[in-house]
Amino acid sequence: MKKKRLLSALMAAAILAAQCFLPASESFSPAPEASAAVTLWSVSYTDTRTLANGLTQAEFVYKTADGVGTNCIALRLSPDSTVSLRPAMPEDGTSIGLDTVRDMANSAILHGDNVVAAVNGDMYNTSTGEPWGVVYYRGNVLHGYNVAGRDWLYFGLTKDGGYRYGGYADYQQNWPQLESAMGLHCVLVENGKNVCADKSSTRAPRTAVGVRSDGTIFFLVTDGRSGTNSGLSLTELADLMIQQGAVWAGNLDGGGSSTVVSREAGADKLTVQNSPSDGAERRVANAWLFVDEGSPTAAQTSAADVSLNGLVVSDTTRTVTIAAGQSYQFRMTLVEGSNPPDCYLSDKTYFDIVYIGNSGRDYFYKVTAKANAPAGASTAIYSFLPNQAAVKQCEIAA
Repeated sequence: MKKKRLLSALMAAAILAAQCFLPASESFSPAPEASAAVTLWSVSYTDTRTLANGLTQAEFVYKTADGVGTNCIALRLSPDSTVSLRPAMPEDGTSIGLDTVRDMANSAILHGDNVVAAVNGDMYNTSTGEPWGVVYYRGNVLHGYNVAGRDWLYFGLTKDGGYRYGGYADYQQNWPQLESAMGLHCVLVENGKNVCADKSSTRAPRTAVGVRSDGTIFFLVTDGRSGTNSGLSLTELADLMIQQGAVWAGNLDGGGSSTVVSREAGADKLTVQNSPSDGAERRVANAWLFVDEGSPTAAQTSAADVSLNGLVVSDTTRTVTIAAGQSYQFRMTLVEGSNPPDCYLSDKTYFDIVYIGNSGRDYFYKVTAKANAPAGASTAIYSFLPNQAAVKQCEIAA
């Protein structure tokens, strides 16, 4: 992707020149285009650091007029950054399913990409992991458009360094210009104004993407539903995106899906930076990855190996093949904690899993390929403990 992003006509310099960063703790009354629900707010920055050339991570507390605060994290990608954006699916593959944002990023690292940060993406079917919108990257349609039965929006980056968004008709007409694209829930900001159509006062964790007049693309993730973090309504989210300089912004999946991961200074592994409202990372359908030039170091690749990285390990991490109608029994060993591990499959269409007993800290499960399982059908086996992230243990193929 070219690093210099060209903006469309709506990016004219005349658009909301006053929408710029506020110094820490400064407050003001929003312009008339901001929502009437928020009459005064404040932003207090707590940390800002550089993740890579042209990519910064800013952390701050956003307080609305009623004094309720929400922790926020913004990843800001400048037009001349060496970092590029691309979508990812579970295990950085091409099949639908569910995976944590961190494991998608780690899988990409294992595939040789120098991933320095990632955020969650589109909404999805929580049972199957099928995204509601398109997932497209460099000529490859990872997931087709509009399978959710609705004219779902998309947000994408163009080959000439700009951005596009729109519905099905726009995608059909302009997809050859796209470098990448992913589903989008709704538009929050247009021409620097709050255009959010959802006036509900319900607050929740949120994830949004925005574009500034200078071509900077930024993703914003807010906490919510936990402790002192109230979260934001969509209207409040639009106001905050404007405060952060957005002339355009759109809403992505939120709630327990809202996740941002990045590499701490001097660290080799990616860590979760926000506080997911589920208490642990949620398995989601896709993510946006921030990929820097060059290759990950050996230490970073080692830190990204998620095969045995968790509180539960299996007796195998290799691919196991079983014929249709046959079963495979395996062992999960609890290496930390006291709760029995829970196991689930990434594909329940052709496979079943049952718990068959334990001996001490060893727990035994049986996976069966259904009689109609076609050759080549496969499923990943995941385990997790209460309030812990899921860990991939092995792969079963029919």
